[in-house]
Amino acid sequence: MAEGDLIRAAKAGRREAAAELCSMHWQGVYRIVYGRLGNRAEAEDVTQETFLRLWRQLARFEGDQLGPYLRTIALNLCRNRLRDSYRHPQGDLREDLRADPGPSPEQRLLDLEREEQLRRALARLAPDQRRVLELRLVEGRSVAEAAIALGRTPEAVRALQYRALIRLREIVTGTPGEKEG
Repeated sequence: MAEGDLIRAAKAGRREAAAELCSMHWQGVYRIVYGRLGNRAEAEDVTQETFLRLWRQLARFEGDQLGPYLRTIALNLCRNRLRDSYRHPQGDLREDLRADPGPSPEQRLLDLEREEQLRRALARLAPDQRRVLELRLVEGRSVAEAAIALGRTPEAVRALQYRALIRLREIVTGTPGEKEG
């Protein structure tokens, strides 16, 4: 069943459709959240909260793809979690000193700012280039899976991804990319 059909079925109250949508997107959302927070327990909590918010708002959702919507919810929850942890640190200071510190709150905020810059750069890509990067790099799909989702051959997906990365580099750095000879 296509994702749009599953969304409509979930809106109609079919639990199996909601479960299938969840299984389709859970791992991709978790990867995004874990990449931002760097803590498995927090990533699991935020991923779960992402889907809870989706189900609460599903009746208002219009569209045939949940991926971008879920990413927005997840990233907003990550920002809130990082902001709150920076403002209200919790836990035992001695335990925190013994633990692996990971990235500092400042570094995580800088990472979020870089992510926002990258998001703006991605928005400037052609839609097919943006979509191939979302599928391959954000969602972690294989070339074969991306080819099916895009209705292209695997070779076309590889070429599209290459051109998208070159164009993204041009946008981010403000310099023209290398020309193949």
